[in-house]
Amino acid sequence: MRFGASRGMDRERPLINMVSMIDATFLLLSFFLVTSGAAMLEGRLTGALGTATGAKGDLQAVVVEVMGTPGAAWCRVAGRRIDGMEALKAALQPLPKEPGVAVRVHDGPSVSDAAAVLQAARDSGFQRVSYAPAS
Repeated sequence: MRFGASRGMDRERPLINMVSMIDATFLLLSFFLVTSGAAMLEGRLTGALGTATGAKGDLQAVVVEVMGTPGAAWCRVAGRRIDGMEALKAALQPLPKEPGVAVRVHDGPSVSDAAAVLQAARDSGFQRVSYAPAS
């Protein structure tokens, strides 16, 4: 589009449509307002378990590792082997409940074994129960 003056021709000034620019500006403004509000709310969320680098005296989550084969799974809590869900409930009962428990399932056990361990952790009084696949 040529904006310069031409000889002999009477040209009218070009019109620039501002509606599209206003629409795009409003869309960007509303996007940034909505996402900044969500970031503030997200910052107040707490995780199910505490961080590994807490202050001195902070309690760490209890880690229950589920190992074995499907139908014959066993657990390890604090380096101790535990067979059976009733024995697991008894082992988890005296532990502090506030930091929560993380259930780490290895490749061998079935989904029902993992679900049974998660339920045993709930039954022993833990409110914060997290699932973590073994790496």
